[in-house]
Amino acid sequence: MIALLDLDGTLTGRAAGFAAWARSFAAEWSLGDDDLRWLHRLDRTAGGREQFFDALSRRLPHTGTPERLWHDYRVRMPELTPAFPGVLAHLRTLRASGWRLVVVTNGRSQTQVGKLRRTGIADVVHGWCVSEDVGVRKPDPAIFAAALALAGGSDRTAAWMVGDDPAADVVGGHAAGLRTHWVSHGLAWPESEVRPDAVSASPAQALAALAG
Repeated sequence: MIALLDLDGTLTGRAAGFAAWARSFAAEWSLGDDDLRWLHRLDRTAGGREQFFDALSRRLPHTGTPERLWHDYRVRMPELTPAFPGVLAHLRTLRASGWRLVVVTNGRSQTQVGKLRRTGIADVVHGWCVSEDVGVRKPDPAIFAAALALAGGSDRTAAWMVGDDPAADVVGGHAAGLRTHWVSHGLAWPESEVRPDAVSASPAQALAALAG
């Protein structure tokens, strides 16, 4: 039994981590409520972290260069991003019952591995595949293949991909031949020809469902 697990939005609360970072950044630079709201809007609309910090540096040049801002962000985020409630307990239960657990996540290795270690998830799972290390990002089938190999499995139909991102985790996992479990966080499934094999409202419910 193998579970490939997304990180941000599935095992860890990336949104909570960003909110904590934004509050800390605003306090450090004495930013007002308008700037804080702008940071949250930019987080939702920026195409990636490069665009985010380019825009931030243009609006607030006194806070630093994009490169410096991004570096400081990568250092801080692992300290601020929590595991979702119940995640560690359910991961321990799955591992004790014989599941092989591998995290498969897009992002920078420093940041993502930092989150895994800071939350204690690294001590429970059998390994992780981070896109920066593998050289491809979800939904590319190659990153799922690398994670499956790390888990020591070859039968994709017996493995689950659990994640909150419809395109990266569910459609990508399905294309890689995996069964998929979508963590919806209460949202409706978007229009797509592909549908998840299972749906849970929260990460804890998804992991509990795997345990049966």
